[in-house]
Amino acid sequence: SYLIWQDNAIRLHINRLQSGENMMEIAVYGKGGIGKSTISANLSAALAASGKRVLQIGCDPKHDSTRLLMHGRPLATILDYLRTVDPGQENPGAVLGRGCFDIGCIEAGGPEPGVGCAGRGILTSFEFIKRHRIKEGYDTIIYDVLGDVVCGGFAVPVRSEYADCIFLVTSGEYMAIYAANNILRGIRNFDGERRCRVAGIIFNERRVSDEAGRVRRFAKAVGLPVCARVPRSEAFARAEEENRPLMEMDGWETAKEVFSALAEKIHAGLDLYAARPLTDEQLEQVVLTSEKKTASFLCSREERDTLAKDTSFSFPSEKTPLAEREEGAEPRRRLRPPLYGCAFNGAITTAVHLTDAYVIAHGPRACAFYTMQNLSSPGRKNLFHRGILMPSAIHPHFASTDIGQSQAVYGGMELLRKAVEKAEKANPAAIIIVSSCVSGIMGDDIRALEEKERGGVIAECYEERKASHPEPLTNEADGMAVANSEEGKASHPEILTIAADGVIAGDYMEGIRLCLHTVADKLIDPSVRPEGRLVNIIGEVTVANNAPLNFRVIRDFLARMDIRVNCRFLGEASVEEVRNFLKAPINILASASDDVLALKDWLTERYGCRFLPAPFPVGFDHSATWVRQVGAAFDRQTTAEEIIEEQRESFRKEIAGLRPHLQGKTILLTTINVSLDWLIEAAQEAGMRFVWIGVLNYLRQSLWVTQDPAAQAVTEEIMDFSQITDKIRQTHPSLILTNYTSYTAEGDYIQDAIPMAPVAGFRSALYVLRRWAKLFETRKEGEWKNDRELFEACYA
Repeated sequence: SYLIWQDNAIRLHINRLQSGENMMEIAVYGKGGIGKSTISANLSAALAASGKRVLQIGCDPKHDSTRLLMHGRPLATILDYLRTVDPGQENPGAVLGRGCFDIGCIEAGGPEPGVGCAGRGILTSFEFIKRHRIKEGYDTIIYDVLGDVVCGGFAVPVRSEYADCIFLVTSGEYMAIYAANNILRGIRNFDGERRCRVAGIIFNERRVSDEAGRVRRFAKAVGLPVCARVPRSEAFARAEEENRPLMEMDGWETAKEVFSALAEKIHAGLDLYAARPLTDEQLEQVVLTSEKKTASFLCSREERDTLAKDTSFSFPSEKTPLAEREEGAEPRRRLRPPLYGCAFNGAITTAVHLTDAYVIAHGPRACAFYTMQNLSSPGRKNLFHRGILMPSAIHPHFASTDIGQSQAVYGGMELLRKAVEKAEKANPAAIIIVSSCVSGIMGDDIRALEEKERGGVIAECYEERKASHPEPLTNEADGMAVANSEEGKASHPEILTIAADGVIAGDYMEGIRLCLHTVADKLIDPSVRPEGRLVNIIGEVTVANNAPLNFRVIRDFLARMDIRVNCRFLGEASVEEVRNFLKAPINILASASDDVLALKDWLTERYGCRFLPAPFPVGFDHSATWVRQVGAAFDRQTTAEEIIEEQRESFRKEIAGLRPHLQGKTILLTTINVSLDWLIEAAQEAGMRFVWIGVLNYLRQSLWVTQDPAAQAVTEEIMDFSQITDKIRQTHPSLILTNYTSYTAEGDYIQDAIPMAPVAGFRSALYVLRRWAKLFETRKEGEWKNDRELFEACYA
């Protein structure tokens, strides 16, 4: 039957091409419930009765557009059909109905209410129609489209390859006219100011106050004709009862004539107009005020000048003002930082550091792929070339639901449930679900899954214990107690959901914040009390090369003072460690960045956490201060002083060993406003001298790179990059040290970068100085220039 139908369609198409006949595609738009489906069906019937071969396509999720034409017989929608059929087995005859007057009838349909994306469903339906050439058997196509949802999917019929002309159905009700004006805005976005495709307005009477006047004023204001006026008639109610269009009924000639006349206009050729929507202010002025007060939109310039003499009348502004402001005042601007990455990516790359959790990315495979690459590539590079192991980056417990087009239309919750069931088989302590742009836009409510799963766990624990407990449980609260017990948590992993929705929640850093707050809210047990010599480490930069080294350095200092790390929030921590977060009486910040300080404030306010004053120390002096603070907090002052003295002796010995390689070398330093005393002092102790320090003063404050008088004497603000090249030529430095660019001025010097994330502890500067000593020793061989061996290995 399909082959016969397709053959007939191709023959009709060839006949039309040979005869020069053109296909007319008409989109009928209007607010939901305004009567556009009834009007579309009766217009299709009138056109078919006059000899046109008509196909009506219902583009409303209610799928009731063709009910009159099909005499009430239900029609399978395209989306329902595609849900059940394999792609290679598609048969358009399964969704193409034959209505009265041999009208072709199709309903696009939509997903279940509250699930999936109806606009994406329209796109899928149109792809199906195009793929199977369904329109080729017809010369007139009627699209019946929901008009108060002006998203990309419902705008498909007004795209260039579809509707030739567009009718707007409206009554005199304000919201109906508002929807019609919104549709004009959508058409304007597609067509611009010059292209003409709007045929006019179909006025469907509702008998509200001043209805005809409202529609007339709106039509004149937007420069469109009222092509038809559909009376409020019992004929339509009777037609609904009989499930037939008016053209099949006896009598009711007045109502029939409206559609016959409109069909004749279409036969004769319609005048088409550009979309010229009103602003919201203009629309309200036109629709809700008198004829006189809206005349400024409807009259000539001469008439407008006359009206202007009437002091009781004021013209609406041509443009809606963005904001009211006092005369002479500068416009207010809302500043916001630029976006870096997406919240989806940031949340996942943070969540994977829960070592016994399973992370599910609810989104397309491509999103998961890019996140995995962002996560794992630095881990692989560090392992292969530097011997640094970052477990969460090498082998994270991470999976994707692989949302495709079908899920975008129908919703992906079932796919997510299956992914959760699969994750549970790995026996994780927690499952973390993060939503992407696609799952967020199509409305998948991942939080509902979390609540439902938790309720199911409580009920299951209650039923299991009810049957076996010596004293039967009496209520659901007992079931909740069991679910929250160690036994319940072990058998049923906690489900945490992070509605990042890709970039909708914000950028990469916002995703990290969302993840940390969610993990804390869901896992930290507020009943736990501080005990013993324990600390938590907060805000480690987990992707930094030296993050594992910094942790070991800090852990070793703490161990010397008989202090143990309770939880790294969030870096290589277990779910149980996070649950017992509040066991630690003191928390230590890994850095003093704005994001980490904001996390500190949040933890303090929410859980009453106490923090050590200083973050991870960099350099000898800061490390000595930090060790004393830790010693004082845990009554280990004597041990703290012993550590400092041991480190001082070791530091002096290593500096003495480096001095023969660095003595007399000169340094030209270019930097931003970042304190570098830890490095400057160590370099000078090794016998090096600074010939110039140029500060690119981004922060426009006093230059605070160093407090050392000798270094301050050669410190200047960089006003122009040419200063740097001039200084290189004047001073002939042995080493150029910078943190933002490289230079190619002539000279016998080496270059190195200031570490953006220095190694923590007393020996921070020694790691840098040892590198310089090696560079000076090996530069004759040329290996110092750019780590050639490592470079070639990475880019081979």
